Amino acid sequence: MKFTGEVVELIKKYIISNVSKNPNTLTQQTCDYFQITKPTVLKYINELVKENIIEKQGSNRYPNYQLVKTEYEWEYSNKNLEEDILWSKDVAPLLGELNSNVKEVCQYGFTEMVNNVIDHSEAEKLIVEMIVDYLHIELRVIDNGIGIFRKIKNVLGLEYSKHSILELAKGKFTSDPENHSGEGIFFTSRVFDAFMIKSHKLTFFGLGNKDGIIWEEKDDFPGTGVLMKIKKNSPIRLINIFNEYADPDKDPSFHKTLIPVKLMEHEGESLLSRSQAKRLISRFDKFLEVGLDFDGVKQIGQAFADQIFRVFKNKHPNVRLRIINTTKDVANMIKRVQ
Repeated sequence: MKFTGEVVELIKKYIISNVSKNPNTLTQQTCDYFQITKPTVLKYINELVKENIIEKQGSNRYPNYQLVKTEYEWEYSNKNLEEDILWSKDVAPLLGELNSNVKEVCQYGFTEMVNNVIDHSEAEKLIVEMIVDYLHIELRVIDNGIGIFRKIKNVLGLEYSKHSILELAKGKFTSDPENHSGEGIFFTSRVFDAFMIKSHKLTFFGLGNKDGIIWEEKDDFPGTGVLMKIKKNSPIRLINIFNEYADPDKDPSFHKTLIPVKLMEHEGESLLSRSQAKRLISRFDKFLEVGLDFDGVKQIGQAFADQIFRVFKNKHPNVRLRIINTTKDVANMIKRVQ
């Protein structure tokens, strides 16, 4: 059977989109999905191999297919660096004919994260990595400095480094307020499809403009490593994310934030005390609107709720608290203290 060009393109797009998720069963899965023969699928797979889009690993009998990845790495001494120069000289020329919105996101994330290394990390060395395949661009910024979570812990006098992740999720935090706005990590974590920070034994991972999660590692990762990944065909526009957290009645700056409350739950810890609530609401007064996302939080205590929804609200009536994704128990406790 001879397929039209449109059908062949559809089959190849399916192969490319599914190769990473099903490297060992790609041929059979494509056969089943399109109801076509194995030789036909192998023909199109081999064409993609010749086009250097996918590659075959393993034996002919047990093939393992993957997208072809091109990797780049640069190492710099952290002296007199300028993030925009590194971008325009080393990284941007390798991106080719990339959609302007995606290129803008990559430039924003790269320059913000590299600037953090230059100004805040106390590092001697900066490593930048870029991994490109047919579908994605992945940027990594790594330094051997103090570590971002320890840095924030020291500046704010926090008890534990993991509390630093909550401050990053809020936004508007910087260890150098005279020269920085504290917006870089907040917005970078929301414009990329995947964003991860690893430092010492802590990792924060987020997927797009959604809640993030944290976990503790067994092995120590010295310094800080940031990973940013985005699809080449992503429709996201940087200005739309900026506008989402601005107040149209004031001015187009950073007035809103959205906080995943579950970040407060460490190792199964229940949200019961006023001290926990005070950590959560710290710096809320810098915003006009604070979104509290209770997704994954099953219940909260009376003291925790009272500190946020009565005490804080009475002291800061101009700060709007927007509540989403509450269970029935959480919603009832909030109503009770109000």
